[in-house]
Parts: sequence; C-alpha cells; structure tokens
Amino acid sequence: MKQLWFVAVVLTGMAGSISAEAADKFPPSWRKSMTNDPSTNFFLKKYSAALDNPAATAVRNIVLAREVGSECQSSKLNKAKLKAYRDSTVGALSPDALKAAAFETRVALRGFDYQDLAHLCAGIDYQFGPKGALIAGAISPGKGEPRYRYDPANPYIQLPEFTGK
Repeated sequence: MKQLWFVAVVLTGMAGSISAEAADKFPPSWRKSMTNDPSTNFFLKKYSAALDNPAATAVRNIVLAREVGSECQSSKLNKAKLKAYRDSTVGALSPDALKAAAFETRVALRGFDYQDLAHLCAGIDYQFGPKGALIAGAISPGKGEPRYRYDPANPYIQLPEFTGK
C-alpha cells in the first residue's frame, strides 16, 4: 500500500512539473500578440514586408522558411515547394548578385531572436500556409510554438548563411 501511495505522489509531482514546463516555454506576455494576424503580430508584419531588393526578399523568405520549418514544434517543411520558389526567384541570378542578396538578407535578419521565432511560429499559416503571403504551402502549421524553451541568457538565434542551395 505504501508503494502505491508513493507512486501516486511521484506521478502527481511529475504532472505538475510537466505543465509548469509547458507554461514557461516563453513569457506569458507574448501570448497576446502570438497570432496569425499581422495587425496584432508585429513580427509577421515586419518579416512579410518586402525589402528594397526583390532577390534579397526572396532569399530572406527562403531563410525564414527553413528556420521556421525546422524550429517550430510539429511543423514540416515542404522541400519541393521551397525548391520551386528558390528556382523561380533566385535561380537565374549571377553568383555576385546572389552574394549581394544574401548579404542584404543577413543585414535584414540581424538580431533575430527567440521572440521573433515564437511569433513567426504562431503565424506560420499567414506566411507559409496554403495561401501564405511569402511562400504558399511551404510549411505545415504545426503547434504554433518553438520546439525548445526560451533561454533569457541566450535569446539570439544564429541563422544559417544562405549559399544558394
């Protein structure tokens, strides 16, 4: 009987810690703006706006799709749609033009952090869903949250450099 009581106490404690972990995935104050609507989600509006250079905009969209598709919980990147978009937008660029577009993208995405990622995960459908504003059908929505927890000591995310592939 003592063993059964002990198991019940342990399971109850584990359930409480699991729900506390889910609640602390990101600061609760973000929850209000983590929507699929660019009028309330500043980050959707910011990362959906076109850059001065159309090639840089395309490269930024590709980099964001790869990052959001891999780092958002239960989302899945459609590599065929992403490749078709890449081929149609930056496939014909010269190596120098591609390097310039990649540089502009790095500048535009400088300071990308966990808050940006969390808000983009919440708005996957707006940017990359079936009728997405950036790359339609590139990512399945998933749960709308990042895969890992927020670390205030290390909020910045190192985005991979775009090489043209």
